[in-house]
Amino acid sequence: STFCPSLKMMQKMGWSAGKGLGKTNQGMSTPLMAKKTDGRSAVITNAPEGKGSLLHEEEKPRMNQMDLFNSKPTKVLMLRNMVGPGEVDEDLEDEIAEECQKYGDVVRVMIFEVTDPNYRPEEAVRIFVEFTQNDGAIKGMMDLDGRFFGGRVVHTMFFPEDRFERCELAPDKSEPPC
Repeated sequence: STFCPSLKMMQKMGWSAGKGLGKTNQGMSTPLMAKKTDGRSAVITNAPEGKGSLLHEEEKPRMNQMDLFNSKPTKVLMLRNMVGPGEVDEDLEDEIAEECQKYGDVVRVMIFEVTDPNYRPEEAVRIFVEFTQNDGAIKGMMDLDGRFFGGRVVHTMFFPEDRFERCELAPDKSEPPC
Protein backbone atom coordinates (compact mmCIF):
# COMPACT_ATOMS: atom_id res chain seq x y z
CA SER A 1 0.00 0.00 0.00
CA THR A 2 1.34 3.42 -0.99
CA PHE A 3 1.70 6.04 1.76
CA CYS A 4 -0.80 8.75 1.04
CA PRO A 5 -1.87 11.17 3.80
CA SER A 6 -5.06 12.17 1.94
CA LEU A 7 -6.09 8.50 1.60
CA LYS A 8 -5.63 7.91 5.33
CA MET A 9 -7.56 11.08 6.17
CA MET A 10 -10.45 10.15 3.85
CA GLN A 11 -10.58 6.58 5.23
CA LYS A 12 -10.66 7.98 8.77
CA MET A 13 -13.78 9.96 7.78
CA GLY A 14 -15.52 6.85 6.45
CA TRP A 15 -14.49 6.87 2.79
CA SER A 16 -13.99 3.58 0.97
CA ALA A 17 -13.00 2.96 -2.66
CA GLY A 18 -15.83 3.55 -5.14
CA LYS A 19 -18.14 5.30 -2.64
CA GLY A 20 -18.79 9.00 -2.28
CA LEU A 21 -18.28 11.06 0.86
CA GLY A 22 -21.26 12.06 2.96
CA LYS A 23 -24.10 10.41 4.83
CA THR A 24 -25.70 9.01 1.66
CA ASN A 25 -22.47 8.68 -0.39
CA GLN A 26 -23.59 11.63 -2.52
CA GLY A 27 -20.24 13.45 -2.39
CA MET A 28 -16.97 13.08 -4.22
CA SER A 29 -15.91 9.49 -4.84
CA THR A 30 -12.37 10.35 -5.87
CA PRO A 31 -9.83 12.65 -4.26
CA LEU A 32 -8.47 15.81 -5.77
CA MET A 33 -5.02 15.60 -7.27
CA ALA A 34 -2.47 17.93 -8.78
CA LYS A 35 -1.85 17.29 -12.49
CA LYS A 36 1.34 18.89 -13.80
CA THR A 37 0.83 21.14 -16.80
CA ASP A 38 4.49 22.05 -17.23
CA GLY A 39 7.68 22.18 -15.18
CA ARG A 40 6.46 24.71 -12.63
CA SER A 41 2.67 24.59 -12.51
CA ALA A 42 -0.24 22.23 -12.05
CA VAL A 43 -4.03 22.17 -12.07
CA ILE A 44 -6.26 20.59 -9.45
CA THR A 45 -8.52 17.88 -10.85
CA ASN A 46 -10.40 14.78 -9.71
CA ALA A 47 -8.35 11.60 -9.65
CA PRO A 48 -9.50 8.84 -12.02
CA GLU A 49 -12.08 6.44 -10.59
CA GLY A 50 -11.69 2.72 -10.05
CA LYS A 51 -8.07 2.50 -8.97
CA GLY A 52 -8.81 1.46 -5.38
CA SER A 53 -5.84 3.38 -4.04
CA LEU A 54 -4.87 6.99 -4.22
CA LEU A 55 -1.53 7.85 -5.73
CA HIS A 56 0.14 11.20 -5.80
CA GLU A 57 0.90 12.37 -9.34
CA GLU A 58 4.64 11.84 -8.80
CA GLU A 59 4.02 8.27 -7.57
CA LYS A 60 2.23 7.16 -10.72
CA PRO A 61 4.36 5.00 -12.97
CA ARG A 62 6.04 7.20 -15.54
CA MET A 63 5.51 6.20 -19.12
CA ASN A 64 8.57 6.39 -21.28
CA GLN A 65 7.68 8.96 -23.93
CA MET A 66 8.64 6.52 -26.67
CA ASP A 67 5.95 4.14 -25.31
CA LEU A 68 3.36 6.64 -26.54
CA PHE A 69 4.24 5.80 -30.11
CA ASN A 70 1.99 2.90 -31.01
CA SER A 71 3.13 3.00 -34.61
CA LYS A 72 5.03 5.11 -37.11
CA PRO A 73 4.10 8.77 -36.61
CA THR A 74 1.66 10.23 -39.13
CA LYS A 75 0.19 13.68 -39.70
CA VAL A 76 -3.14 12.52 -38.25
CA LEU A 77 -3.72 12.23 -34.52
CA MET A 78 -6.79 10.45 -33.16
CA LEU A 79 -8.15 11.53 -29.78
CA ARG A 80 -10.45 9.24 -27.81
CA ASN A 81 -12.36 9.65 -24.53
CA MET A 82 -12.46 13.43 -24.84
CA VAL A 83 -16.26 13.44 -24.82
CA GLY A 84 -18.85 10.70 -24.60
CA PRO A 85 -21.62 9.66 -26.98
CA GLY A 86 -24.14 12.46 -27.48
CA GLU A 87 -21.81 15.08 -25.96
CA VAL A 88 -20.44 16.52 -29.23
CA ASP A 89 -21.51 20.14 -29.63
CA GLU A 90 -21.17 22.56 -32.53
CA ASP A 91 -18.13 24.30 -31.00
CA LEU A 92 -16.02 21.20 -30.33
CA GLU A 93 -14.24 21.08 -33.72
CA ASP A 94 -13.21 24.73 -33.49
CA GLU A 95 -12.10 24.38 -29.86
CA ILE A 96 -9.91 21.38 -30.70
CA ALA A 97 -8.43 23.06 -33.78
CA GLU A 98 -7.59 26.15 -31.73
CA GLU A 99 -6.03 24.08 -28.91
CA CYS A 100 -3.99 21.96 -31.33
CA GLN A 101 -2.59 24.98 -33.23
CA LYS A 102 0.06 25.27 -30.51
CA TYR A 103 1.54 21.95 -31.69
CA GLY A 104 1.62 22.81 -35.40
CA ASP A 105 -0.50 23.98 -38.31
CA VAL A 106 -3.85 22.19 -38.28
CA VAL A 107 -5.31 21.30 -41.68
CA ARG A 108 -8.67 20.07 -40.38
CA VAL A 109 -10.48 18.40 -37.51
CA MET A 110 -13.07 15.67 -38.06
CA ILE A 111 -15.30 14.08 -35.44
CA PHE A 112 -16.73 10.59 -35.90
CA GLU A 113 -19.24 9.12 -33.45
CA VAL A 114 -19.89 5.38 -33.31
CA THR A 115 -23.67 4.96 -33.08
CA ASP A 116 -23.75 1.34 -31.88
CA PRO A 117 -25.18 1.56 -28.31
CA ASN A 118 -23.09 -1.49 -27.27
CA TYR A 119 -19.80 0.18 -28.24
CA ARG A 120 -17.54 1.27 -25.36
CA PRO A 121 -18.51 4.89 -24.52
CA GLU A 122 -14.89 5.95 -23.91
CA GLU A 123 -14.07 5.00 -27.50
CA ALA A 124 -17.33 5.97 -29.22
CA VAL A 125 -16.34 9.55 -30.12
CA ARG A 126 -13.22 9.63 -32.27
CA ILE A 127 -11.68 13.03 -32.96
CA PHE A 128 -9.17 13.30 -35.78
CA VAL A 129 -6.71 16.19 -36.07
CA GLU A 130 -4.75 16.47 -39.32
CA PHE A 131 -1.55 18.51 -39.13
CA THR A 132 0.56 19.76 -42.05
CA GLN A 133 3.61 17.93 -40.62
CA ASN A 134 4.20 14.82 -38.51
CA ASP A 135 5.88 17.03 -35.89
CA GLY A 136 2.54 18.63 -34.98
CA ALA A 137 0.94 15.24 -34.37
CA ILE A 138 3.95 14.09 -32.34
CA LYS A 139 3.88 17.21 -30.14
CA GLY A 140 0.10 16.86 -29.76
CA MET A 141 0.42 13.24 -28.72
CA MET A 142 3.13 14.03 -26.17
CA ASP A 143 1.02 16.76 -24.56
CA LEU A 144 -2.54 15.45 -24.89
CA ASP A 145 -2.18 11.75 -24.05
CA GLY A 146 -3.25 11.25 -20.44
CA ARG A 147 -4.50 14.82 -20.09
CA PHE A 148 -7.83 15.46 -18.40
CA PHE A 149 -10.63 17.05 -20.42
CA GLY A 150 -14.07 17.47 -18.86
CA GLY A 151 -13.28 14.86 -16.21
CA ARG A 152 -12.07 12.29 -18.76
CA VAL A 153 -8.56 11.05 -19.52
CA VAL A 154 -7.73 11.65 -23.19
CA HIS A 155 -6.11 8.80 -25.15
CA THR A 156 -4.23 9.48 -28.38
CA MET A 157 -2.78 7.46 -31.21
CA PHE A 158 -1.50 8.10 -34.70
CA PHE A 159 -4.03 7.32 -37.39
CA PRO A 160 -3.16 6.04 -40.89
CA GLU A 161 -3.21 8.93 -43.36
CA ASP A 162 -4.59 6.77 -46.20
CA ARG A 163 -7.62 5.72 -44.09
CA PHE A 164 -8.16 9.34 -43.04
CA GLU A 165 -8.08 10.55 -46.67
CA ARG A 166 -10.68 7.90 -47.61
CA CYS A 167 -12.79 8.94 -44.57
CA GLU A 168 -12.53 5.41 -43.12
CA LEU A 169 -12.88 6.69 -39.58
CA ALA A 170 -14.78 3.78 -38.02
CA PRO A 171 -12.95 1.53 -35.56
CA ASP A 172 -10.72 -1.19 -36.94
CA LYS A 173 -9.99 -4.48 -35.17
CA SER A 174 -6.24 -3.75 -35.34
CA GLU A 175 -6.53 -0.63 -33.15
CA PRO A 176 -5.54 -0.98 -29.51
CA PRO A 177 -8.32 -0.13 -27.02
CA CYS A 178 -7.84 2.99 -24.96
